Amino acid sequence: MKKYVLTLCLFCLGIFNAFAQIPQLDEIPKTMSYQAIIRNGSQGLVVNGTISVRISIIKGSEFGNPVYVEAHNARTNGNGLVTLQIGGGTSLFGVYDSINWSSGPYFLRTETDPLGGTEYGITSVSQILSIPYALYSLKAVHADSVMHELDPLFSSSIASGITSQDTVKWNAKLDRELDPNFEASPAFMLTEDMMFRWDTAIVEEADPIFKASPASTITDTMVKRWDSSIVVEKDPLFIAWDKDYSDLINKPITDGSETKIQAGRNISISGNGKIDSAYTISYSPSTLKHLMVGDSYSISEQITVALITSNNNTTIDAISLPTGVDGQIMYVIHIGNDFLSIDGTIFITEKKFTYIYANGWHLMSTK
Repeated sequence: MKKYVLTLCLFCLGIFNAFAQIPQLDEIPKTMSYQAIIRNGSQGLVVNGTISVRISIIKGSEFGNPVYVEAHNARTNGNGLVTLQIGGGTSLFGVYDSINWSSGPYFLRTETDPLGGTEYGITSVSQILSIPYALYSLKAVHADSVMHELDPLFSSSIASGITSQDTVKWNAKLDRELDPNFEASPAFMLTEDMMFRWDTAIVEEADPIFKASPASTITDTMVKRWDSSIVVEKDPLFIAWDKDYSDLINKPITDGSETKIQAGRNISISGNGKIDSAYTISYSPSTLKHLMVGDSYSISEQITVALITSNNNTTIDAISLPTGVDGQIMYVIHIGNDFLSIDGTIFITEKKFTYIYANGWHLMSTK
């Protein structure tokens, strides 16, 4: 079942104009305008649809008994807006013209069926405020005496001195400033928000961080001096300075020795880093050598990974490593039960070794 939501409720409740002569009572509208926007459960507008609304005027509180009830069948427009005249619907209970508006307060309850039936599933209650009580003023056709303002606060205020002539002048006021000098000044950009901030501005700086900083000693005189400061340097010592980079002492070294590039695994470097001999970095892919060894074996070529499979004859498998280049790394994996000897170093249980060449092979780690 779809759910509908009543999203907006507006009242335009009897606005009456004062004329030189009081109009006839039957010429004054006695109904109240009611508008609402209807949305469905997906927040979509219910447009161009027939709906039904039941309106109750309740006396005393929102939980009180209704003194008048009426029903309306209406149609929403293309924007989902429905407009009703309270007092102009089909009366279900009570007489609208018999409501004594002076014995309020009164509350308005609306019940809506967005499908146009009598299943009123949307309910809202709100108090009827002062404007509709203008209907009660119809009973006061003539004032018996001149009314005087007795409020002492009003009598002592500036507003008490406003005359009808002042009102005429206000109604004829200019809507915008026409003075070209004012429009060209910074004051033209002032807004009400700026003036409000100025009225509430702190006269004395209270920020402890600012108070402790050198900026707190800056005066208006200093600011004026800064505004009139010299833009062009006129110090004769500064102007006479004729030194450049070549006159520096302890200049940075630029012969290539300041760089720290070193070769690494499968990486070779040529050049010295100078402008005329830039570094060239070369990469060699990893090479794998699978050896099926007997009691001894000598590796002659440079490799990256040596996979050594023993013959398992309980004799030490002796391996000799080739001459390498500085920075070369070799990873050795031993498969089998025999002990392994690499360049004279005997390993019993270890099966994986990492070597680096630096003027000879050096064992880095075992696993």
